[in-house]
Amino acid sequence: MTFEEVYKTLYKKYEIVSFDYSDKTIKAKDSITIRTYDLFDLIEGLKETYAPKIKMTFEQKDELMQFLGESDFGFENFWICLGSGANLYNEFTENELMRAWLHPELIEVTDD
Repeated sequence: MTFEEVYKTLYKKYEIVSFDYSDKTIKAKDSITIRTYDLFDLIEGLKETYAPKIKMTFEQKDELMQFLGESDFGFENFWICLGSGANLYNEFTENELMRAWLHPELIEVTDD
């Protein structure tokens, strides 16, 4: 289950109309407002720990996505060709690049 699926399940189960991050209140369908520091905050904390964003330039992401699109190439070929010492990816560890390889949805394109 993804973090987004958890949110959808919570919204559906509790018939939530809105969630205000500023004062951490949930407005349910029956007009009840609940002050909370529970599941939503816990999920956000888990996202920071277990699914942190990987910041890459457009060029870095594009090159990685091209390797992902080739069925004959695996992470090992990517690592040998570009990851281990290439200037394009020198700021990333092998684990960070592997996480981007496995979960490209975590890549956030930056201007840097």
